[in-house]
Amino acid sequence: MPSLAALFDTEALAPHGVCLLWRPELLWLHVISDALTGLAYWSIPVVLLVIALRRRDLMYPWAIELFALFILACGATHFMGIWTLWNPDYGLQGAVKAVTALVSVATAIALWPLLPRVLAWPSSAALAEANARLTREVAERREAEQRALSSEARLAGFFEHLGDALFVVRAASGGFAFETVNPAFCRMFGAARDAIEGAGPAQLLAPEPAAELEREFAACLADGRTRDWESTTAGPEGQRHWHTVLVPLPADADGTVRLLGSLRDVTELRRLQADLVETARRATIGAMCAGVAHEMSQPVNIIGLWADRARATLDAAAARPRRAMEVVLDQTRRLGALLERMRELARDGAPDAEPFDAATAVSAAVEVARRAWALDRIEVTLEPHAEAPVRGRPAQLEQAVLHLLENARDAVLTRRRREPEAPARIAVSIAAGATPGSVTIAVRDTGGGVPTAIAPRMLEPFVTSKDPGQGTGLGLPLAVGIARGMGGRLAWANWAEGRPEAGAVFRLILPLAEPGPAAAATAAGQAA
Repeated sequence: MPSLAALFDTEALAPHGVCLLWRPELLWLHVISDALTGLAYWSIPVVLLVIALRRRDLMYPWAIELFALFILACGATHFMGIWTLWNPDYGLQGAVKAVTALVSVATAIALWPLLPRVLAWPSSAALAEANARLTREVAERREAEQRALSSEARLAGFFEHLGDALFVVRAASGGFAFETVNPAFCRMFGAARDAIEGAGPAQLLAPEPAAELEREFAACLADGRTRDWESTTAGPEGQRHWHTVLVPLPADADGTVRLLGSLRDVTELRRLQADLVETARRATIGAMCAGVAHEMSQPVNIIGLWADRARATLDAAAARPRRAMEVVLDQTRRLGALLERMRELARDGAPDAEPFDAATAVSAAVEVARRAWALDRIEVTLEPHAEAPVRGRPAQLEQAVLHLLENARDAVLTRRRREPEAPARIAVSIAAGATPGSVTIAVRDTGGGVPTAIAPRMLEPFVTSKDPGQGTGLGLPLAVGIARGMGGRLAWANWAEGRPEAGAVFRLILPLAEPGPAAAATAAGQAA
């Protein structure tokens, strides 16, 4: 193998000019051509390197540098061509060409994988379109931000000038604190905004209302749903009724949870509604008196008949007069009960609550309905039940159940006019409530259910699905008032929708009465 020195030995070699016979025109043609080509080759890498150094954001800068090295090597081969015209350094020329070959092959190998990536580069038109799209998005975002600012300003004005007391409550580890309130809230509590914001319910309210409010705050956070309730407070001017609404707000990025609330004094509204209900109650008394008078006529007639018979048979066997007198006494007691019911209904003022069996009052209402509606061909049933002690007045509970029965009867008759073959049934049940310590009195009908249009306002005064002149819309509100007076509530729902027996069910949910000392002593004596 020849040595490296022999490779670069020029003793036995002739310069390239010998091959050209040293003809000047050929020599200068090669010299000028190679010189210009070499200079061009060496100037191009300079431009590429300047671009690569000044534009650091270009993709694949190493490819530009590799191109520059390849072009420099190519330029060197041309300068070696000029050199070998007069100097036979063919070994050096071969080495330069070998370096050029290595750089060329490396460049080619590196460029092929880049081909699909380069072809995937977006065109100038695509870049222009993307730029236009970004411009539109920026404009739309600015417009949305402007709308958001305008909306925020409107909401701030609404918050500040609304007549209802509005507040935002922040939930913290130590409890709840009012974060911001509106002027109406400040006027309601008679305090400056600076004194309210940052304070908790316990610092603004009495202990009992504050504890109730904090329980509602906690329940709203736990449920994650809007809460709506009414409460009553006692003050120098008497009882005040408050309607409160709580809405949970989305949590902040730091996890802070807030509630938006409104507080409205509905004392006058409730007073007006109570007056309307009282008017309806008095109208109901007149309607019920006709039924009571009808009920009274039969006992009075029986009393007269048996009294007359007893007088005619006083000299007969003793059994018959005794039987006659027993009947007279029984019917007299019945008449007295009916008269007492009439007096209870007509009595004004707040009732004196007393323990009584709700099942007895419900049974009495069902019996009145059965007799009064016998000709309507409506099946009224009372499911078997146990005793259900509650506190209140029996006549008022009977009145509330009668309102529910009348509402069910009207629904059944209205449906019968549309669908003559529809079932006509009203079922009354008394059962333990879903909440421990409560009883549920349910009145279920087959009247087709409450229309969707009035469903949200079904229990409000003057809301009715009956034809004009057929109802005042005060029966259900009266039942609501009686339920609240007994510490309970009235709820309703449609049932069996889409089936022949479809209708509505109204539930009176009342707390069970706790036996007083006298009742407890009596029960203990009986047990002994």
